[in-house]
Amino acid sequence: MWWSRAFLLVAVLVLGPAGCGFKPMYGTPSGDASAVAVDLAAIRIDPIKDRIGQQLRNALVQRLSPRGEAADYSYTLKVQLSESVNNLGFRKDTFATIANLSMSAQILLSGNQTTILSDSVTTTVYFDHLGPRYASVATERDAEERALVQLADDIRNRITAAIQRYHANPNDEYYRRRSLFRDTQDEAP
Repeated sequence: MWWSRAFLLVAVLVLGPAGCGFKPMYGTPSGDASAVAVDLAAIRIDPIKDRIGQQLRNALVQRLSPRGEAADYSYTLKVQLSESVNNLGFRKDTFATIANLSMSAQILLSGNQTTILSDSVTTTVYFDHLGPRYASVATERDAEERALVQLADDIRNRITAAIQRYHANPNDEYYRRRSLFRDTQDEAP
C-alpha cells in the first residue's frame, strides 16, 4: 500500500501547480520571453532631472529592457524624484554621526491614452557620517546608490503587477482615475 501513497504524492506534486492556475510571471515553460518581459521592454522612460535622476533612469532601463530601449514603445513612464537627508544621531559637539536618506519617486505609466499606474514609491537607507569629509561624502554616495537600486527594483515590481492587472481587465474603473502629476491631468468640467 505504500506505493499508492507514493503515487498520490507524485501526482499531487506534478499536477498541483497546473491545477491551481499557477502561471510564472517572468518566464514561460518553453523558455521564450514572457508577455510581461515583452511589455516591460516596450516602455519608454522619460528623462529624469539631475544626476540622481539620470542614475535612476539608467537603473530602470537595465531592469525593464536589459537589451536596450525599443524604438517602438507601447508605454511611457514618467518619474519625478525627490530626496532628503535627515540627521539622526549627534555627538556632544553637535556633529551628526548617523543619517537617513529618503528617496521618493512619483511614477506615471501610461499607454493607449490610459493611465495604467500612478503611484508614489519611497525608500529609506541609513548611513554613517565619518570624521573626514571625503569619507562622509563617500558613505552618502554609497547610500544614494543603494537607495536607487531599491527604488528601481520596487518601481519595476509595481509596473509589472500593474501591466498584468491592466491586461486582465483593461476596462476597469481603476484606469479612469486621475494621476498624481498635475500637469498631465485633464481638468474636470
